[in-house]
Amino acid sequence: MLIETPDKEVLNQARMAEFNRVATSAQGKNWVEHLTKQTLAREAVHHPRKRARKQKDAAAFRGAIEAFAADLLLHYDNSDADGFMYRLLDRQELAATHVSATNFEQLVKLWCELGWLEKTVHIHARQDWDGQPTEEGYFRARRYRATTVFIDFAQSCQLTPSAVPDHFKIDISASDLVQVRQTNKRRKNFGGSGKKTRVRGRKLQEQVAIIECLNQAMQDHSYSLSERPVMRRLFNCADRDCFDFNLGGRFYCQSADNWMNKSPQERTEITIDGEPTVEIDVSASQLFILYALHGKTLDYSDDPYRVGGYAREIVKQVIVTMIGAGKPPVRWPKKFNTDYKAEHGRMPNDDFKLSAVVDAVLKKHPILNELQTDSLDWANLQFEEAECFLSAMLKLHENHGVPSLPVHDSLIVRRSDVAIATDLLARAYQERLGAKPRLVVAGVR
Repeated sequence: MLIETPDKEVLNQARMAEFNRVATSAQGKNWVEHLTKQTLAREAVHHPRKRARKQKDAAAFRGAIEAFAADLLLHYDNSDADGFMYRLLDRQELAATHVSATNFEQLVKLWCELGWLEKTVHIHARQDWDGQPTEEGYFRARRYRATTVFIDFAQSCQLTPSAVPDHFKIDISASDLVQVRQTNKRRKNFGGSGKKTRVRGRKLQEQVAIIECLNQAMQDHSYSLSERPVMRRLFNCADRDCFDFNLGGRFYCQSADNWMNKSPQERTEITIDGEPTVEIDVSASQLFILYALHGKTLDYSDDPYRVGGYAREIVKQVIVTMIGAGKPPVRWPKKFNTDYKAEHGRMPNDDFKLSAVVDAVLKKHPILNELQTDSLDWANLQFEEAECFLSAMLKLHENHGVPSLPVHDSLIVRRSDVAIATDLLARAYQERLGAKPRLVVAGVR
């Protein structure tokens, strides 16, 4: 059923439905069986098909019911979004899941009629970049939410939203472990989720094999997360002439309990194999990499983000924005304006002249003048960073049996593994870039 659009700030907290889960418990399979029977009965009476589905198509439809239902139940537990989830009706994107575009449309129609599903109109919603909402780009997508009737039906089969990971496991074959995307034209300066590109061949398979190896390594350990972690890797800017799986390349959480989106304080509470963890952070990682690519070393004797009398948050924002755009900014990012005003009660322009901050930053870090849009910017630096973390994670696993959780420019490991993890991460930067960055260990308790 179509409902009146709730507060957009609430809807912006909705997470994307992955449609990649399969039932593994008796309760889950029983529930899916009941859902399937009622769905098919509704279709037969009110939307009769001219031809019966072929066996393969019937199995796919049942798989779509299974995956869609699991996500509806899972996301109902997201109180920040009032139980809503989102999913774009994009045939190419959905082709990598258990719910094809055709089955998606059919299930939305049938389940709304059955009173199981609520949907909003298409709305503008903020995209996420590095886990942080940004005003730089928008997309239009419906939000979907299970009704109380649907939830009660699940509970009658002994299923609750919080217990979904216990009854429905992620099917790696439908998880799109390595994604390749073009530049997001609406948000060219900050990458993000551009149009997906079909890529085949040896290099893609090599990347998939690497991620499968890391994901398998994670499954050999226990975590205080609600579900064992699963990762995917995302390459960007495939439309650039120089693309060769060498742009972007960051790791993202694929499982329900996203450790990357937790606050630094929340991450200190994560345990692995029952042991407390620490987080090893690479200070000013991408700025360090920019220096290293030009045969220079970032001076850590003074905080790289301390420039003149400007607040650290201001300097860091200018550097991050400059790297993202590949050139000096001419205006403060909208999201930064919003956050700054919320914290200080005024706009950053009321306190600082952007051009003056840029001049001071370039005076301290003239290497930033070497940035070039679409040639040497965030996508290049992000790839170098990701490769260093990949090297460290693989060596930790293959040579020492040590699990790790990446958070872009930091690495979460067991407290007892901090020495070997710190050494291998520093060595990875040294071997790839010719210098070791400053590493900061947080979370020691």
